[in-house]
Amino acid sequence: MNELNPTESYLEAAKNWYESERAGNGSMYTNVMNAGLIVSRMMADGMPITDERLYSEGKSQVRGLSGPAIAKILEQHGEKRIFTREGGRTSRGTVLLAAAIRDVLNKVYIPENIHVDVVNTSFLLEAFFTKCVRLDYFDKQRITVDIDHTKPLSNVVSDILKAAAERSDKPTGAVLQHLVGAKLQLRFPEEKIGSDRANAADMHTDREGDFQVGTTAFHVTTAPMEKLISRCVENKRAGYRPVILTLESKVQAARQMADNVGMSEQISVQSAEIFIGTNIEEISTYDGDRIREGLAWLIRTYNSRIEKIEIDKSLKIDEPRWIINLLTKE
Repeated sequence: MNELNPTESYLEAAKNWYESERAGNGSMYTNVMNAGLIVSRMMADGMPITDERLYSEGKSQVRGLSGPAIAKILEQHGEKRIFTREGGRTSRGTVLLAAAIRDVLNKVYIPENIHVDVVNTSFLLEAFFTKCVRLDYFDKQRITVDIDHTKPLSNVVSDILKAAAERSDKPTGAVLQHLVGAKLQLRFPEEKIGSDRANAADMHTDREGDFQVGTTAFHVTTAPMEKLISRCVENKRAGYRPVILTLESKVQAARQMADNVGMSEQISVQSAEIFIGTNIEEISTYDGDRIREGLAWLIRTYNSRIEKIEIDKSLKIDEPRWIINLLTKE
């Protein structure tokens, strides 16, 4: 069995410590991540990390720990979203956690004749804890986006999809599918709109597409492929009207695929953002106040679908106060 190099040894120790702090339900406190990030940064100044370097005067706080300091570390590793405002600076628990991860790193055995590049190791430890922030914080939060009802609703839908794409688990496809489902529920309240989990889209159902209204089969995708075009051809043979709903940026590619099989005039390819946004505006008779209400119901209906259908509730969209207030009055 090959021995770990010094950097790998430090990373392995950090990973083991991090997992040991995980709660029984699998969740992770943000202060664990803050402690890991700030102590990883300290390592660049050399090992071992002494009490004088770890603590501020009186050992009441971790030296250099603050919201801006944590934000700076995260940004240097490509993460610009807002994490914790104070970085756990005023929490006694963070002091204890920082001491714990410091002790773990200090105790990693490195033979005296082995050189340790502490700057590079520090950087890689920061990258590890940044990944932890993405997976155990941002990916567990609801999708947060500025929902501005004064913008064209197609742009609002685009903003939601972009926010979903920022997550490390990239749930854009699931979000898009349920946005389309929510839109169809609002537009056709008497119809039974499909309610499958997004990752079950390829499983057999008695429908011709992800959603079916009348004799129209809707296929929702963020990445059109030839297999989908073949499905649309099958739709046509069975007497259905296939409609591909995809990202605005993928519309041209999907149309080219349809053209490649001589079906460009038989398969409708539409921007999902425009399909959703424009239809909600139409339902609202293009009236500003009603558009605002229509958008609120789109978000609420989407969230209801996630609550009923998906295991991962972090796919919900964080409802701004104006939506909560508006729909509470209903």
